[in-house]
Formats: sequence, C-alpha cells, structure tokens
Amino acid sequence: MSASNAGGGKSAPALEAKRSGVYRAPASVNSLRDQAKNHGLVWLDMPLNAVSAKKPFFDLCVRQLKLPSYFGGNWDALTDCLRDLNWLKGAGFVLHIAGHDKFASTSPDDYQTALAVLSEAAAFWKAKGTPFVVLVDGAKDLPAY
Repeated sequence: MSASNAGGGKSAPALEAKRSGVYRAPASVNSLRDQAKNHGLVWLDMPLNAVSAKKPFFDLCVRQLKLPSYFGGNWDALTDCLRDLNWLKGAGFVLHIAGHDKFASTSPDDYQTALAVLSEAAAFWKAKGTPFVVLVDGAKDLPAY
C-alpha cells in the first residue's frame, strides 16, 4: 500500500502493520490521511494544544478516541481500551497528535507515559497484523515516519 504526494510524485511510507509505532510526523500528513482513508484505516486527530496534565489528556482521549463509558481514567484503562478499539470499526488506526509541546513541558512524566502507552498499543496491534501508527507533529525525540 502506498500513496503519492500531490504534485510531488514521491511516495509516502506505507501505513502497514509492520510500520506500527510512534513517530515524528512528516511536515505534511495529507498523503498519509488520504492513504488511511483509501485503505479503511481510522484517522483520529488528537489536538493536545490545551493539554497540560494527565486528566485533560484522558478527557481528550475520551472525546477523540470515542472511548467507551467504562474507561477508568488511568493509564491501565487507556492501555486496555487501546488494545480493543472495536467501536471504531476500521482496518487499522492512525493517531495524529498535534500541539504536544505544552503537555511535554508542563507534565513531562505524563507525556512520556502517554507515548509509552501508545507505543505498547502499536506493538500489540503490530503483532495482530493491524496497522496502528501514531504521528506526533514536531516531536524531535521520535524517529521520523
């Protein structure tokens, strides 16, 4: 599975299970968004601009990931929900995180825990042969996608 950048002719990296993980997003995610749509993957935007602590992060996850009512509002519960996601009905999942700077600077331990939970979820889905890619805008400490 590959997609071409509009006008550029350069192929975007494939959104495949073997590439599941947490990455620094490319400058433009448009071709990846199109690729996800064309292949039945669920694209989820996670705007963290207003997030500065764990509780607002969980609240955002509830809204953006459409977490079920039984979500317990803690890291273990988020891990459990990310291993399920049956309510999203897709062939795979792409989380696009924008505006992480405030969360990373005001609550660095929680930010790192969030990345670890997302990374664990990616490994879980990769083992099942299902794409789970997390793209973090401007995260210099993550490998490029």
